[in-house]
Amino acid sequence: MSKAKKYNWQQLPIVKQILDFTKKYSMPGFDGIPIYNVVSFVIQEVQKDNISTRANSIAFSFFLSIFPFTIFIFTLLPHLPFTADYVKTIGESLKNFLPANAHEFLMNIIYDITSIKRKGLLSVGFFLALFFSSSGMLTLMSGFDKTYDITFKNRPYFRKYLIAIGLTIIMGLLFLASVVLVVLSGPLWHLIDSHNQLPISSEVIIKTLGWFVIFFLLYTGFTMIYKFGPSMYRRVKYINPGSLLATILSILTSVGFSWFVDQFGRYNELYGSIGALIVILLWLQYNAYILVIGFELNAAIAVNKDILSEA
Repeated sequence: MSKAKKYNWQQLPIVKQILDFTKKYSMPGFDGIPIYNVVSFVIQEVQKDNISTRANSIAFSFFLSIFPFTIFIFTLLPHLPFTADYVKTIGESLKNFLPANAHEFLMNIIYDITSIKRKGLLSVGFFLALFFSSSGMLTLMSGFDKTYDITFKNRPYFRKYLIAIGLTIIMGLLFLASVVLVVLSGPLWHLIDSHNQLPISSEVIIKTLGWFVIFFLLYTGFTMIYKFGPSMYRRVKYINPGSLLATILSILTSVGFSWFVDQFGRYNELYGSIGALIVILLWLQYNAYILVIGFELNAAIAVNKDILSEA
């Protein structure tokens, strides 16, 4: 009965036209691979490799990495060439993506960590923080493992851990770059506005510029993860559909989730102070799903391309 229904559904004229179109045409960034082949591969891999298990594991590992990563970041902040209230800047930026209770919870952690004086870049604590904060990245890289020998290769565990540490450092530097750019954007646009009376208020320009910076740095971060995280023979290019999809979905999901929880969420009423933890874990889980889907999109293109080249 289910097979008959599926057959009838696929034979609908509009559905048949869409399927025929996707089998004939590709999209920019797909390297000539038909849309149908790419989407079919993504759906197949999501079902086969159990995306829920992977996303949950990644989210939990990233949650455990929050504390050492925060120590790692705030050990670097005093060495930036500009003096500013970086904690306040980070707090304002996080407001755009996190619900109020989750934002407050994270800021309390940040304030607690920054209240303790660190010994500097070459301290044992700094390297331990870097080591432990890379565990989330290592779990994410394990979620990128595939059995397609034509496209993927085996990588020694030690090398995998070194790459995870390297990617953690890159993510930290990108995060610091976003903080510096946000700090500098205010004085810069106020200076321009004072010399050239702009038709748009400097506040609107600064907010718009801030979103462009967030998009660019988030896209770059995803690209670095997709480039060096998977053990592929050919690394993805900077311009790739997986990073673009992940960036757009991550921003939309984070903003939408933040709005929904603030408007309708009752986690604090039901769970008390634990509600903030639940919200953060959910936010990490949704973004873990997005990271895996973006990877699967790039993997679908790479595997199909290698299969065609071998044929």
